[in-house]
Amino acid sequence: MRHIFAVTLAIAALTGLPGQGAAQRALKDQRFWAVPRVNGQRSTEWRLPGVASASPIRPSVGVTVLSAPRPALPRLNWSQTDLALASAFTVALLVDAGQTRWLAKGGWHQFRETNPILGPRPTVGQLNTYTAVSALAVLGAAAAAPARLRPWLLGAALAVEAFTIAGTTQQGIAIRF
Repeated sequence: MRHIFAVTLAIAALTGLPGQGAAQRALKDQRFWAVPRVNGQRSTEWRLPGVASASPIRPSVGVTVLSAPRPALPRLNWSQTDLALASAFTVALLVDAGQTRWLAKGGWHQFRETNPILGPRPTVGQLNTYTAVSALAVLGAAAAAPARLRPWLLGAALAVEAFTIAGTTQQGIAIRF
């Protein structure tokens, strides 16, 4: 359980990094992916031993080498707003998971989970798996979404988590990590 929390916390910390790191700047340089080009075409000649001929036998099969640049790797250009929303969503998801995990450890006395994916009384392992998968799904969808849609997606995910935490807190369950 502590490993899942540590991995999720590391993901949350990494979302707060600047949008372009040294490795991303290195990838912008096309020479980074450069492949040595063959400048001249080699002449291949085959001669049969003991046969005197005026012209050598040349192979009839040729090899064509295409030297096209490699496609650029996708870059994530997230604005500060996107990073703030992603970080807030990750923290809210961890708080929600902590509250639900506390209920699962306590045996779900007089409580039940309302998420239909998890069922009424999920185990701690199921909660950890769901938390990791949902974090990756939301952040992955935000990374794949167009830049103008990304804040709306992250804001909606944050709103769902905030309403969930508020509802759980109103039932008397403290905020936990």
